[in-house]
Amino acid sequence: MFAKNEGPADRTIRVVAGILLTAVGLLLLGGLEASVAGVVVAAFGLWLIVTGAIGVCPLYVPFGINTLPKRDVTAVH
Repeated sequence: MFAKNEGPADRTIRVVAGILLTAVGLLLLGGLEASVAGVVVAAFGLWLIVTGAIGVCPLYVPFGINTLPKRDVTAVH
C-alpha cells in the first residue's frame, strides 16, 4: 500500500515509546477502567507500535517525510 518511510532509529524509538505509552495509558491513567485519557494514550501507543513494526507512517506521506537512510548511488555493486 505505502512504501516504507521509517528508518531503523525512527522505528526503534516508535516501538519503545509505544510500549511505554500503552503501559502508562492502561495502568497509570486507568485505561483498563475505561478512563478516556487512559484509552487515548494507550491507543496512541498502539499506533506507534504498529507503525514502528511495519516501517510505514501514513502521516509522513502528505508531508514528504522519509527517515530511511539515503542510498549511496556511487557504490559499486
